[in-house]
Amino acid sequence: MRAIWVRLAIAGGVLVVGFVAAVAILNQTVYTPAQFVRGYLDALQRHDVATALALAGPSPASSARDDLLNEEILGQFDIVEVTESGDEDGVHTVAVDYESAGRTGRTSFQVEQGGAVLGMFPTWRFASSPLAELDLTVEHARDFTANGIRFVAPVQDVPSTYLAFTPGVLTLGHDSAFQHAAPQTIVLGTPRTERTVSIDAQANEAFVAQVDKQVHAYLDECAKQPRLFPTGCPFGHSISDPRLASDPAWSIPVYPAVTVQPTTTPGEWTVPVAPGVARLQVDIVDTYDGSVYAFDTTVDFSLGFVVTFVGATEVVLTPVLG
Repeated sequence: MRAIWVRLAIAGGVLVVGFVAAVAILNQTVYTPAQFVRGYLDALQRHDVATALALAGPSPASSARDDLLNEEILGQFDIVEVTESGDEDGVHTVAVDYESAGRTGRTSFQVEQGGAVLGMFPTWRFASSPLAELDLTVEHARDFTANGIRFVAPVQDVPSTYLAFTPGVLTLGHDSAFQHAAPQTIVLGTPRTERTVSIDAQANEAFVAQVDKQVHAYLDECAKQPRLFPTGCPFGHSISDPRLASDPAWSIPVYPAVTVQPTTTPGEWTVPVAPGVARLQVDIVDTYDGSVYAFDTTVDFSLGFVVTFVGATEVVLTPVLG
């Protein structure tokens, strides 16, 4: 009988030792800060935004926008190595080396214990948010693209704070019918860090071509007026005591060079004042002998425009006579 109890005691001891060993192994391999971070990274790789946000914890800035916490713009990255530093005042540092979009980087996360399962298996949380803050300004436009997806900023020309996952790579820019901003790639490798980005949407070739076409049309209409001073136009010519034998005929040998620049008023652009040349041809009656002679001269002028839009695509030019 005693032998049976001895065997049972030994078996129980083995079970206890095995259980303790299993708990220790699990605590060293599964329930670790590094594995917690791997779970967050795995959610990002799966584009599982809900899980990633749940693991990320509270937002670092309550007023920040969450537009960029979007599965459509999450890129792909490969984890090269995950290393864990020692405990410092209960906070563990987990460093992640990764590759994304042909770039290599390292991101460090701060992790602390948040509780325990069954009192034995520690649970973890981020001691500080793994999200980055992006102070983004869209200049001269309202919308922008992030990794090819279009977003609309709350206000033009005013910075707005956006949250973004780290690690990550964002390519930001603007493309529309009349504007373009060169793409710029931002590597989000450091959580808790504010980044300042400006997307400068300037007039594109189509915008300049459309304005140039309308400038030509405006001046051509001026040239059609058979008078010495065409109404609402930047050029004219006086002739003392004129007796005209023909209608004045204007032409535009040199049109002003057109550039399109933004102003400080949202939705308003300017064509800076530039020089041009008009030509006047008219037959004049000589007041002394009544003979008719041809009068031919050029007139220098300068002209600019204020450019606005009706709707998204109709360009309206208002002349600024120099």
